[in-house]
Amino acid sequence: MRRDYDRNNHSPYIAWKQSSGFKRAWIQKRTGEKDWAGTGRYLNVARTETLRGGPAGNSTDFPIYTKRPPDGLSDWQILEAFVRSVCAITGCALPDDGES
Repeated sequence: MRRDYDRNNHSPYIAWKQSSGFKRAWIQKRTGEKDWAGTGRYLNVARTETLRGGPAGNSTDFPIYTKRPPDGLSDWQILEAFVRSVCAITGCALPDDGES
């Protein structure tokens, strides 16, 4: 598993191995017409070619309706919960804290 910031837009992300491929989840900030749910924050997920690679293909986005800290979850807490939940639900191995 890899935790980092995207070098182009500085969005926090987690990339992990799932079965024989890789996935990447990141938090995206949106304003104006692109903020279709009116939340300002979205969780995105897409496949990647490697742990260090950018998204390959179209991402799926989920609006984040919870508040930001201190009353809600941080971007990193949301990413961690999402990745671990997806792995647990789909039966894939839970990623460790280092690169894998």
